[in-house]
Amino acid sequence: MNLSFSLYRLQTIDTQRQKITQRLAQIEADLAADEAIQACLKAKEQAEQKLKQTQSKLRDVAQQVAAKRMKLELNQNQLFGGKIRNPKDLQDLQTEADFLRKSIQELEDLQLEVMLALEVAQRTLEKAEQAYQQCLSNKATQGSLLLGEKHQLENDLTGLNAQREALIQTLPSDVLAHYESLLKTKAGKAVAAIIEESCESCGMTISPADMQAARSPNILAHCKTCGRILYKA
Repeated sequence: MNLSFSLYRLQTIDTQRQKITQRLAQIEADLAADEAIQACLKAKEQAEQKLKQTQSKLRDVAQQVAAKRMKLELNQNQLFGGKIRNPKDLQDLQTEADFLRKSIQELEDLQLEVMLALEVAQRTLEKAEQAYQQCLSNKATQGSLLLGEKHQLENDLTGLNAQREALIQTLPSDVLAHYESLLKTKAGKAVAAIIEESCESCGMTISPADMQAARSPNILAHCKTCGRILYKA
């Protein structure tokens, strides 16, 4: 058995597994993230709130107009009913009538403004609802693509795990433990290939003796700089 070759194969498998695991984590985060939807939903809720406020204001103004009209009608009945003959009382009623008519006119002008604002609020809500539905549709499309990728990656990971399990069965327990230890302390890369007489991880030139040792089937040579196991094809 060539130990360095087996460990290099194991390193290749573990590197692929790391990449898949990281990508799966990102996919899970993307599937869980709904910032765009939340923004669209917030805009829709704000539009709904604005519409409700405008509708409430319109009802309030309409009630004020109705109340003023009723008061004006009562005023006119008193003014022209013939029961009140005192000139001062009649003058007071006329002054009140003028004030009520002015108030009604102002309220009707306000009512018109609010009605226009209500139309704007309704259109804004319609657009916000359309945007929200589009966000949901986009999320569904993106989610479908991500779920497809996730399924493929999970299948790939299952295959790699099976390969890894079969490979580690061929390795001595102490060698595997040493590899696992380096994997943790060397940023997930325990084995480095010698490329053009240099360690691929740190770039340090490897001596001829260490290159010869790296070719040995039963010896584990290490980079004197980064400490990783060396592999030479």
